[in-house]
Amino acid sequence: MLTKTIQKGLLHMGASLSPRSLLSLLRQCVPLRVMAWLSLPCFPLFCLFVMDYMNYGANLHRLQEHWERFPNPTRFEILVVLFLFCVLTLVLRRAWLSALAFGGLSLVCAYVNYMKAALNGDNFYPQDLAMVSQAGDLTSFVSGNVPRWFWLGAAVILLWILGFWLLSTSLPRPFLWRWSAAALLVLAAYTATCTPAKAERLLNRFDMSSFDSALQSSNYDANGFLGAFTVNVLGMRVSPPEGYSRQDLEQLLASYSASPAEPGAEAFDVVVVLSESFFDPRILPGVSFSENPLTNYDRLLDSPGCYSGMLYTTALGGGTVRPEFALLTGLTTDYLPNVTTPYWFVTKELPSYISHFKEAGYTALALHPYNEKFYSRNTAYPHLGFDDFYSEPDMYELTEVVSRRGYVSDQSTAQVMKDLMDRQEGPAFLFTITMENHQPYTALPEEEILISVDCPALSQPAHTALSTYTQGLYDADQMLGNLAGWIDQRERPTVLLFFGDHLPTLGPNYMAYNETGFVNTGDGLTSEERQKLYSTPFLIYSNRELSGGLLPGHRDNQISDYNLLNSLIRSIGMPTTPYMELLADFYRAVPYYNIRLELPVGQAVTEFTRAMRLITYDRVLGHGWSN
Repeated sequence: MLTKTIQKGLLHMGASLSPRSLLSLLRQCVPLRVMAWLSLPCFPLFCLFVMDYMNYGANLHRLQEHWERFPNPTRFEILVVLFLFCVLTLVLRRAWLSALAFGGLSLVCAYVNYMKAALNGDNFYPQDLAMVSQAGDLTSFVSGNVPRWFWLGAAVILLWILGFWLLSTSLPRPFLWRWSAAALLVLAAYTATCTPAKAERLLNRFDMSSFDSALQSSNYDANGFLGAFTVNVLGMRVSPPEGYSRQDLEQLLASYSASPAEPGAEAFDVVVVLSESFFDPRILPGVSFSENPLTNYDRLLDSPGCYSGMLYTTALGGGTVRPEFALLTGLTTDYLPNVTTPYWFVTKELPSYISHFKEAGYTALALHPYNEKFYSRNTAYPHLGFDDFYSEPDMYELTEVVSRRGYVSDQSTAQVMKDLMDRQEGPAFLFTITMENHQPYTALPEEEILISVDCPALSQPAHTALSTYTQGLYDADQMLGNLAGWIDQRERPTVLLFFGDHLPTLGPNYMAYNETGFVNTGDGLTSEERQKLYSTPFLIYSNRELSGGLLPGHRDNQISDYNLLNSLIRSIGMPTTPYMELLADFYRAVPYYNIRLELPVGQAVTEFTRAMRLITYDRVLGHGWSN
């Protein structure tokens, strides 16, 4: 039938066909146009397949398991893609145009979600859209290969779009009925989700749940990419937690009183360094190094003026801003709507450890040798109490910058830190985030490899990542030794807090950790494995004798990121607030806790998490009654 139609068209038009006449012929072919219309609803379903295929690590077996285990969330995803594509087609009228927009967006989401998960274990969240202006900075972190089947899926989508264009698949022109239908669909969706209670009922109908922001891996595993993304979108409208009232908050803090400064306490200069991905790779089984990459770290651990241990954070492989937020505010991202960019919610003055130092007469400075807008630090830092924020452009004005792997070196960062502190007349607080040892850990030239890594169990990609990381770790250790020497020579009492924000990725999907047997992510992490992956080293060093603050001894301490500055403040004899006393009380009961660790939940944890949920909401999103 199709062949006869084409033959008749050729005879009718003559022997020579122009591209325009051929296009006209195709568009007059009824069977092809019918096929195009029949394939129209299949297009968004294929886009959904690509997004979920990439969501499950480009593993078809995992995707099939998801379909079998979670049929209702899958039906929800189908409903969502059909709804979105239908509205888009009604508005744009031309099928190829709506397919181009929908297909292009689907491919971007699939790619970003896959790469983000492979690099740092996080998924693509709605709040990531707020970082679109930093897309160039984000792409600099990308390494590794995209699965070839993704490109095949992209090719199919592009050919499909081309087919819609060739056949001029379009809805009738009348404006009113199309926009009326689109408006009715949008109104129906809004009616079903306009309140958190209605949204929850809709999700429950499809056996879906809104997960705690700290458990996004469970969300994306159970609900698929689009289902999880929708859950997060609906969850961004935050309702006050149960029991949120001025009376409840006053009652909660009534049993805690502020403590005054210790008599005769000196005003210490305080230097805090968040060292990018700092950890001790010597704990990896079967790995050896030609030289010790942490000589200064080891030396300081044995000094009498040092306190050290493990810091438990809410980040792995990336997401520096989460432990950073906890460290500076004493709050945790566990109880915020989404954990990608907690600073996105910081739009007003927020009580923090920084504002506490400010009230004590300190000048508060922040230094980060990168884009000041990254993670919205430039807008959030003033609300936390910082007086000045120095970013990468400022570095070039303050010192002769040396670069490493495209980032400002730790050597240059240390020099600026010392210069900034030495020019302060009164007590100062300086918070610094380093960049040199940030991913990706791609291969270095042979002459730049100072410390060789040996481990027969490591594949080439994992070995390359660990080798490159180790060179950066050596530089971070040199920075630590440099700062410690500077502190020793200072007359002013000075204390240094040096810690890692999270473990490095060390290859796609944490390859090095799996291959060495450090953990086994493929079988699901145990609580013990989670504690290993979500903890980093810290040390506190001073040119004066310190108390331990909350820490019971000099070594082998354990503490959560939101309590670390609380402990340091006590160690130098500064006053404390009722909220700091609440945190201290919880530390005495449970030294470290966050949702990601999946620790046993007892009464102390239950009471604390309720308090943290209420206070976090109140200070970040609520009325500020607890301030």
